Amino acid sequence: MKKFMFLLVCLALIALPLSAKQTFLSFPKANDNYWRKQIPRSMRMDYIRLGRSYLGKPWTAIPDSIFAQFKHNGNRTGYEAMSFGIRKQFVCLVMAEIMEHKGRFLPAICQGLHYFIEKEAWWGIPAHYPKALPERDIQPVDLFNAETAGMLAWTLYMLDCDIEKREKGLCDSIKREIERRFLYPTLYNKQGWKRNANNWNTWITANWMQSVLICEQDKARRDAAFADIKQCLLTFIKGYPDDGGCEEGVSYWDCAGASLFESLYFMQFMPKESALHLNDMQREKVKAMGQFITKMYIDDLTFVNFSDAQAKNTPNINILFPYGAYLNDAPMTRLAAYIGKKYDYLKHPSTLFLQSGNYPKLGRELMFLSMLPQFESTKAEQPKTEEAFLQNSQIMVSRSKDWFVAIKGGHNAESHNHNDVGNFILYHRNKPVIIDLGRDTYTALSFSNRRFELMNCRSSYHNVPLINGLEQRDGKAFRALNVEHISGNLGDGIVASCCMDIEKAYPKEANVSKWTRTMTLNGPAETVELTDSFALANQQKPVEIILMTYGEPCLDNEGMVLLGNKSVRLALPLDRISVSWEKVEMPDGIMKEQWNDNVYRIIITLKDGYCNGKVALSFCNRGI
Repeated sequence: MKKFMFLLVCLALIALPLSAKQTFLSFPKANDNYWRKQIPRSMRMDYIRLGRSYLGKPWTAIPDSIFAQFKHNGNRTGYEAMSFGIRKQFVCLVMAEIMEHKGRFLPAICQGLHYFIEKEAWWGIPAHYPKALPERDIQPVDLFNAETAGMLAWTLYMLDCDIEKREKGLCDSIKREIERRFLYPTLYNKQGWKRNANNWNTWITANWMQSVLICEQDKARRDAAFADIKQCLLTFIKGYPDDGGCEEGVSYWDCAGASLFESLYFMQFMPKESALHLNDMQREKVKAMGQFITKMYIDDLTFVNFSDAQAKNTPNINILFPYGAYLNDAPMTRLAAYIGKKYDYLKHPSTLFLQSGNYPKLGRELMFLSMLPQFESTKAEQPKTEEAFLQNSQIMVSRSKDWFVAIKGGHNAESHNHNDVGNFILYHRNKPVIIDLGRDTYTALSFSNRRFELMNCRSSYHNVPLINGLEQRDGKAFRALNVEHISGNLGDGIVASCCMDIEKAYPKEANVSKWTRTMTLNGPAETVELTDSFALANQQKPVEIILMTYGEPCLDNEGMVLLGNKSVRLALPLDRISVSWEKVEMPDGIMKEQWNDNVYRIIITLKDGYCNGKVALSFCNRGI
């Protein structure tokens, strides 16, 4: 009943026109008993315990030398770790005060507010700044000055009366800084991300909308911001593929499609004349964006990790569940419940809260907690998509009892691209066999013109051919053509196939006339077959098919390769090829840690003179 009354209040507020002096209200403020009555005591005490661990910690300015590292040597992790750590400290104190509301955490919160006014000239990160050192008068808009503004805005929303009682005028000082550093430049300065359909658009726009709703008191500026926000979202929706595929990878779903939903959620609190009203086609696309995360799900929080993504990934339930509830999508809400159960969220929410971004996302956590009764009643269940094909993104996923396979076409100018047209991954009984290295720790090279020198971005370290010694090239012209997908259920298992021409992904110097790649999962037979049919104008250098495998391969008595801790047999046409492998030496970072420094690169070399024909690789359970 209390939840129902709260929703009625929200609906009533939506019907009211916003004026310059009216207060935006989406959730109960910190002084409301909702947080003490509706949030279970065990959860409240966990947030409070986390906040208490930060009491007494200093608010030390980050040295300029750390900021300057990015321009000097390409290191971006040093500053980011310190910056994100300070924001984590601040948000944990705010959540603790919301849950306890006795003023115990207010002194530290006020010190933190002074820190953000006085000790950081800019709220973003060095990789997004034009100079080696930040200046107070140069305020470009990036992802993290947007997130910082949103974080501070929600702090004012929840605790403004308490902060004002403790230190009169501090709230107004913070609002002025949010306006100067974020709201004004976002509205009035040229912003390239407004014209793009990548995560910068929605990631920033979601924080912009919330900051405007909470902080902007000038009606003309607010109306202008609402109009601009609406256009940003329309640009994102228009430019996004109809199949909802996130080309940056599943790790960016949270900040791309999910951030669009976040904006749509808070749009209900905008004036009706400023709100974005979606047509049927746009609503279907928003639905597909949400469902992308469950379609790419393998098992036990493992996902298809094409592009800059990690295979092991924990989606943030504070946006996954609300998005699923918005769509009335059971696989999404049940996955959120599964994650919550796995991490014991209803007793120890701090674990997932700390993982909910580069630092905890305050607004999302409040939104999620306002839906807690619905979450508590949701069944915990992993999604098991048997078969899906994303036509625009050219991605097929399919599973049988023993196998999970995914293959991609696409082009080599996708956001966060790897030169990997025709790449695939293969899991056997939910364990990795053929893998994509995925994302590594970002450096100055990651988004530079030297990106494709990085191992995890190069064709040489993906499951694709190297033709006449040449890798694929980057650019939209280097793409898959004639991508076809066929699937059917034969009663005792699914048969799914994806076929594509990938020769246009290679430069002319590769001298390839044809390279058709076909991946087939035969559920009834429990086999997976990869067939490459090709024709070369001439062969000047070796032609190789690369397989990146998790765990060291070995040979059986017949000369076939055993993979997956010897549970998988790879049958090869030994009369046409030779095979070798090497351990992949990876730099320290995300990639090496995720794969436990246990990746091998199999090189299948076509014999000299074999320029026209096909090579079929067959994966089966050992012993079949």
